[in-house]
Amino acid sequence: MQRYVRIGGAIFGTAALICVAACSGRSSTGAGTLPALNQAFQNAHISGTPPTPPVTAPVTIPYPYTNKWVTKTWAGPTAPPVSTKGSDAGVTTVKFALNKKTGIYDVLEQIKSKFGLVENLDSAIGFLSHRGGIAQIILSDDYSVVEGPFSETGMDTYPKGQNSFDFPLTAGRKWSAAALHTSYYNEHQSGNGSFAQNTAYTEGAKGTYGSQTSFSSLGKSKIQDNYASTTQVSLDKPSVYTLSERAAGYNQLTQTFELPSGGNIDVRSSGHKPLPVRRGTVAVPDWYPGNGALPSTFYSDNFEVVGAAKMPSSCGSRAGGSSTEVTENFENLDPVQGFYNTYEAFYYLARLAKGQYWFACIIEKYRNQTYANGWAMSAGNWGKLSYQQTGTEILIASKVTDQNLAISPGMPSLPAFTFPSLGFRVHVKR
Repeated sequence: MQRYVRIGGAIFGTAALICVAACSGRSSTGAGTLPALNQAFQNAHISGTPPTPPVTAPVTIPYPYTNKWVTKTWAGPTAPPVSTKGSDAGVTTVKFALNKKTGIYDVLEQIKSKFGLVENLDSAIGFLSHRGGIAQIILSDDYSVVEGPFSETGMDTYPKGQNSFDFPLTAGRKWSAAALHTSYYNEHQSGNGSFAQNTAYTEGAKGTYGSQTSFSSLGKSKIQDNYASTTQVSLDKPSVYTLSERAAGYNQLTQTFELPSGGNIDVRSSGHKPLPVRRGTVAVPDWYPGNGALPSTFYSDNFEVVGAAKMPSSCGSRAGGSSTEVTENFENLDPVQGFYNTYEAFYYLARLAKGQYWFACIIEKYRNQTYANGWAMSAGNWGKLSYQQTGTEILIASKVTDQNLAISPGMPSLPAFTFPSLGFRVHVKR
């Protein structure tokens, strides 16, 4: 599952490993409508028959991971790509705790990378009756990331909840994870190139969103770098971006990204001179998937239960073991920031301890692409790739150490998921 923030033209993952079903989905299209969460919990407690969760807290499971990727950049429409390889390794530790008063689970995830990055993600998760079984729902989360002089904090709230996994995992069962959410993140860097940035946005189930960003350069005599911007992304009409760099002596820029027509996407830059980019219209070659019209949604995140499967050789010490396989396919497109990202995950669930049926192995294959689409904050308008990163991340569960591991005998067929996937983790060289 994906958990991401929008930063300067790419989606940067925050490694959501905690809430299987929570950190990437948006709405339950094709899976029925989720009940209003507060009312559902209230009714469950009143009736005395709250949904039986598939995981019993407390429980702690470490997941050592490896991640390898190839990055390519293009300096122009005819320039050859420059390729670099990268890798990372570390441990993600997931801890479940239950608030017995509210019935909500507090899930703590900590990621420690060999490069010194430390991320903490804290999520509130509920389990609700859904489609004849039970659904794992994320209600909100907050996170912090520290990597040397760089730090980031953020929060996501899901007004209607975010469905991650549906149980029981019977072969052929399908669902879509997508949900309205309101989010913000704050970034800060000290030392050379010091800056502060704040972004807030509300994103709908189909990937349309509205956002606002403020940026401040903290170095000496750098106040002219300060700016503020807004973005409004739509499926059925032009998307609009505004940029105000008054401290640098520019008037407000408005960029309008038209719907594709005749093989091109017209990008109109307007405002009173002086502007940070040339005023006028640029016909950018259509770079959308299939070089055609906008898709019916900017965001899709689809799951399917494959069924019984032997774990592949990539699962290391767990290779060849029996499991239940679940696949996830994710796509995300942004017509303003110019990115198109895809992600495919393979989840293998097996019994890790008495009464616990957890993720034994996760294999994630991702591709993050940025196009030269005429956006003022990126380079170029040739309508082809300027950046691409492809990679594979593998997480393999190690030994469960907690003693309180019994699942209710009434739910033997419901696997316990502590997290969705690390989905879409992008390693940024700051």
